[in-house]
Amino acid sequence: MLTTSAAAQEAPPNPKLVPPAPLHEQILHLSGDPDRPVNLVVTVYTPMGTGPFPLAVINHGANGSSEKPAEMQRYRFTMAAYYFLSRGYAVALPMMRGYAGSGGAQTNHGCDLPEIALDNGRDIAGLIASLAADPHIDTSRVVVAGQSFGGWNTLGLGALQPDHVRGLISFSGGVKSTACIDERIGYRALIQGAQRFGANTQIPSIWFFGDNDSLFPKDVWRGMHQVYTQAGASAELVDIGSFMNDSHQMLSYPEGIALLAPKLDAFLQRIGLPHTEVQPAYMPTPTPPPTHFAALEDIGAVPWVNAQSRANYAQFLTAPLPRAFVIAPGGQSASAHDGFDPLSRALALCTQAGLACVPYAVDRTVVFVKPAG
Repeated sequence: MLTTSAAAQEAPPNPKLVPPAPLHEQILHLSGDPDRPVNLVVTVYTPMGTGPFPLAVINHGANGSSEKPAEMQRYRFTMAAYYFLSRGYAVALPMMRGYAGSGGAQTNHGCDLPEIALDNGRDIAGLIASLAADPHIDTSRVVVAGQSFGGWNTLGLGALQPDHVRGLISFSGGVKSTACIDERIGYRALIQGAQRFGANTQIPSIWFFGDNDSLFPKDVWRGMHQVYTQAGASAELVDIGSFMNDSHQMLSYPEGIALLAPKLDAFLQRIGLPHTEVQPAYMPTPTPPPTHFAALEDIGAVPWVNAQSRANYAQFLTAPLPRAFVIAPGGQSASAHDGFDPLSRALALCTQAGLACVPYAVDRTVVFVKPAG
């Protein structure tokens, strides 16, 4: 079953959150597991062009006890979606049972964490089959990805050996359940579940984790990967090191997708899917490399700026990440924070004011290049 509701009926998205290229957003209600009929809310983006486009399915995370599933916002704004749009994919972002308007509810499997992912994997396979009715989407070329809870569900899907899914991508994939009594039992359940998945998966995968992940310690995700591959599955593990304040949020920042893109491109190439940037407007402005012109906190070292801009820089240093501060030779400055591309937005503010600005600082790094002469 495939029905559509108009995205235009919702409040327009904050322009800070989305790329300047059109998303062609649709909100669909798609069938999940045919053996347990339910309609799932699915956001679909298609890039510029007519297709048919290969399909990337991106599965959402969960906020645990801090937010009830039914109250969760529809999953829409993620750097992973923009990455795939830039490579010419249609992107489907489904909401699992009970989340953000999807029918049904998650089945209680206690601390049997693999069964949670297998249930959701059957729904993901069902919605992919439903999308075959769209002539603009090529469901014979599919890659499935997910963040956190969504990454765990992605691995569950892989163990079901779905047709036409060529690759799996896990971004900090895992799940926590209060039914596991304590963290140690939950971590053991994840590792045991990964072994079970690995014994039943022939689809290649790539896993991204970081050293400062707030949910899953390094020994846990390394243990999961070890038993998954020892059981027979193919999985490349990418350790991105320490990222921002929490590597679990790697898809929340433009710097994250820039860090992940080369590995993602190489993985897609290996599995025979499109892997080159064909629509760059869907990607944020690349962050210039650090220059070490001055210490980030040294307000007095910022060149060119007048007293007001120097005060603005002090305020910039208190702004949340991601953020960018740009300066012009005449003393003026501009800054932006949060969202899809703060560097581009800060430079655009200068352009609108008739100024020729250059980047001074991005996030926690000074990137200013002193002009020659």
